Amino acid sequence: MSYIAVCLKGLEEVAENETKGKKIIDGRIKFSQKPKNFKSISTIYSLKKQFKFKKQEDILKEFKKLKLKVKKSFKVNCNREGKHKFKSVDVEKLIGIYLQKQNHKLDFKNPGTVIYVDIINNECLIGLLEKDSLQKRNYRIKLNPETLNPCIAFAALKLINYKKNDILVDPFCRDGILVIEAALLKNGKVYGFDRSIRHSRINSKIAKVKIELSQDELDWLDTKFKKSSVKVATFIPCVSKNNKETDIRRIYSELMHQMDFITKDYASIIVKKPDLIKSYIHNFNIERELIITKGDDTYSILILKKSIKTK
Repeated sequence: MSYIAVCLKGLEEVAENETKGKKIIDGRIKFSQKPKNFKSISTIYSLKKQFKFKKQEDILKEFKKLKLKVKKSFKVNCNREGKHKFKSVDVEKLIGIYLQKQNHKLDFKNPGTVIYVDIINNECLIGLLEKDSLQKRNYRIKLNPETLNPCIAFAALKLINYKKNDILVDPFCRDGILVIEAALLKNGKVYGFDRSIRHSRINSKIAKVKIELSQDELDWLDTKFKKSSVKVATFIPCVSKNNKETDIRRIYSELMHQMDFITKDYASIIVKKPDLIKSYIHNFNIERELIITKGDDTYSILILKKSIKTK
């Protein structure tokens, strides 16, 4: 059986590796292994039909050709991306009315079958929902205004090959999303630093993971860790209404100074506005840059490899 995994656009490579599948459309990975609670994706559905369409009626026409088994009751979920003359709810109603005429019961609360209609521009995929909301984490109780999507955090760790016996350091742990994702991998010791670690501490307790949390400032990192001993993964602040450019420049300068000393090989920097931090990267090569879109937000994951042994 073929399945489709839905991921954030830009995270397809990580999702491919995790599901052992292949990208077929932006944000869509086709795979065949048994669905699991994968960490880099949000939704999984079993694929029943894929086709191109021009108008809403074409979708219903193709749906009628399917012989889907509805268990007791049903509901229709439509995900729509792109510009169309109809809304997602229009497709849900169209298919819902047809199924009710076939004597199937509509149940929004506890349906036996969830039909998933996935529309990306002029492409339509129809399937049965297997798993949903995988991007959510039970530990995410106390969140900072600039919190991080767990799928992006997981990807940042995978892209630097965070493995057993590594030491992982996050100098801006915020509410702990990245360090908790690292601790859940059970690969090595995890350290999180920030001016306030209250939310990180609460969330890590809920996640039942052990993380060394500290309120030490950036300029203390080289006293905490040996030279070239850790991997760094962090979601850094950027210039905004609350963050002046002069302050951000000072932070970036100190961050790279500390990273030059403590980083062993690879680091991943997540940032919304990457241009400024790039001007401070001197003793690392930017091996890759992934651009991730989440709604109206855009994130960059910069994968850095240490290039020069600093004194």
